[in-house]
Amino acid sequence: MIRAAISIFQVSILVLCFGASASGQEASTPRLPVISKSISVADAVSIALENNPRVLGGAAEAKAAAARARMARAETRPQVSTTTFATTGTMPNIVSGSPNVEPNAATLVPDDGQLDQNLMLMYPLYTGGRLRSQVRAAGAQHNAARSDAVTTRLDAALEAKTAYKRVLLARRYVEAYQRRVDESTERVRIAQAAFDEGKIAKFDLLRNQTELAEARQLLVNAQRDVDVAMVDLKSTIGISQTSQLTLTDQLTFAQAETSPEEAQARALAQRPEVKAVRSRLKAAESAVDGAKSAYRPQVYAVAMQDFVRQSGGGSDQGYTVGVTAALPIYDAGWRKSAVDEAKAMVDRVRAEEREVGLMVSRDVGTAWVEAQAAAKNVNLARTAVDQADEDYRVIKLRYEAGKSINVEVLDALASLTRAQTNYAQAVYEHSVAQDRLERAVGAIQERS
Repeated sequence: MIRAAISIFQVSILVLCFGASASGQEASTPRLPVISKSISVADAVSIALENNPRVLGGAAEAKAAAARARMARAETRPQVSTTTFATTGTMPNIVSGSPNVEPNAATLVPDDGQLDQNLMLMYPLYTGGRLRSQVRAAGAQHNAARSDAVTTRLDAALEAKTAYKRVLLARRYVEAYQRRVDESTERVRIAQAAFDEGKIAKFDLLRNQTELAEARQLLVNAQRDVDVAMVDLKSTIGISQTSQLTLTDQLTFAQAETSPEEAQARALAQRPEVKAVRSRLKAAESAVDGAKSAYRPQVYAVAMQDFVRQSGGGSDQGYTVGVTAALPIYDAGWRKSAVDEAKAMVDRVRAEEREVGLMVSRDVGTAWVEAQAAAKNVNLARTAVDQADEDYRVIKLRYEAGKSINVEVLDALASLTRAQTNYAQAVYEHSVAQDRLERAVGAIQERS
């Protein structure tokens, strides 16, 4: 009975702990913002830059790097600490202060009880360039983190633009299929009347009805794609799915005039990835100077004030000032290895810098070629729409004049819808290609 009661008690404790943990996790889950309004492409980018988790994480990392840079600068300034020693024992000893407190004090305690209050100041007089190198390295790493944050913002902006335009593309498909449904509905009405009057065979009517059913199915699928694209847009810009968005921009064709040479030059000048790797190179070079500082003396000014009370009732107070200097004589090759490691890291970052340069050049070249090809496709698709529209108009007239068959009319209608959707796809691909080119050169421009 006792064991059973203990087991029930343990299970109850586990259930309570699990419930508390689950409720705590639920309470800590951040709520996504709900936005219900009309938005443009620029608005979508702004919302994404405020709510995208990667953007927020990049900004937090930049803040952390800024804090590390301030920590490095703090080491070049006076450091003051206070330490309390309350000791007793049977022999004298040396007691060090608590870890992670700088400057760290130590005191010689007697073989009986003692209370010692210590106030200590240290200031670096000469460190062989170690602290200066640390400050430079931390500052360079901060600049690199800021550039990385800009990279994340560029990627989030491109994703937001692409997701926004996928919704616009899906809507253009809906428009094209809706026109096909409307046209097919009218053709079914005319065919039904002609069949009732005995002017056409039943298979002609059935063929028109089949075409209408197919057009309606395509329309339903296109409307589904709009809803899916809207879900993706809300997720991409970091808002709740309960948000109600109205997109105000339209897919348009506007070709930007830029040469590949100009794009390459702009990219190398402003791409954050280039700036980040250059900052990391400066940090690595500073680390080499820091490693070499271990060959030089480390000199600090020291000042201490002590207030002591011993167990016998006696008390004393006094101060100590002076200079400490230290230099390792033999370290079995540790300092040389540290310098060699730092130099190797410089070589690694230089290789990374070269790799980034090649990546930027490839990104710009590829994006420029894709944008040019997409522009040509838009022009070709526009011509195809004009031709398909004229072809459908002529074949309808021929059918009404009895010089064509119904299948030719339906095929022409299907070709017209296909040309319209191909044109919408071409405009979308060109617009996204332009956005990718802007991303490749390191720009965030809102383009419809």
